[in-house]
Amino acid sequence: MASPERKITLVSIAVNIVLTVIKLAAGVLGRSQALLADAVHSLSDFATDIAVLIGLRFSSKPVDEDHAYGHGKYETIVAAIIGLALAYVAVQIATSAIGRIFGALHGKELPRPATYAFWVALASFGVKEWLFHATMRVARATGSSALVANAWHHRSDAFSALASSVGVGAAAFLGADWLILDPIAALFVSMFLLRVAWQIIRTQIGFLTDQSLAPEVCEEILALARATPGIMEPHNLRTRMVGPICVIDLHIQMRADLSLAAAHDIADALEHTLRQRFGKETIANLHLEPYAG
Repeated sequence: MASPERKITLVSIAVNIVLTVIKLAAGVLGRSQALLADAVHSLSDFATDIAVLIGLRFSSKPVDEDHAYGHGKYETIVAAIIGLALAYVAVQIATSAIGRIFGALHGKELPRPATYAFWVALASFGVKEWLFHATMRVARATGSSALVANAWHHRSDAFSALASSVGVGAAAFLGADWLILDPIAALFVSMFLLRVAWQIIRTQIGFLTDQSLAPEVCEEILALARATPGIMEPHNLRTRMVGPICVIDLHIQMRADLSLAAAHDIADALEHTLRQRFGKETIANLHLEPYAG
């Protein structure tokens, strides 16, 4: 039986294939650069969907002798690839749009988009916005960073389609004086894509370089440890992410006269609390020390 992550990704693949074909046809026949740029974006969505499926397949493999912390970093790598693909698409769209804008400013005539290109762009916005929310729901439920990145790729495509519909609509309905809005819309789309791409890449680089969790999350972990009966002076906290799995290394102090069994039960209680808060796959490595106070 397919996992929720795989199911939503397969839905995304089907949607992106249909949208790419429709937008390419409407962009070429309807003479709209903005819609063609949007079609290329949908095509990149399709490519990243495939990357997500590959990443999910590898990251879901259980712990083995070669990967004691699991295979979650595969998912991080896939998310980073999605960000890079998005950045590449953005640069290509921007380069083409700037060329057409400069051409128009120097007297080169721009083609007038057909009105149906506007309706295709508007419909694409609705579909991709729905796909963003559907993917993000699954991503939050499963903790998949690759799905989060892919959801934002869908959201960027939705805004791409919205910008395209504005530019194409103005150029198609308002006359020759507004034709330059079509490539301007494409340029706006590229700027949004670059911003989203940078956010995705920056986050995944942090995961790949074992960046610590946010300071407020680290303070929450220490607070949970302090609130556990029998634990004193939690310190030397280190955190990182392995794909969707949180790894916590923490030193905790206990009374020196406790039996080994009692100390073990207290540590177990903290591990249970951490897994309740950060997910059942959370890896908590606790170093026990005698309390010297």
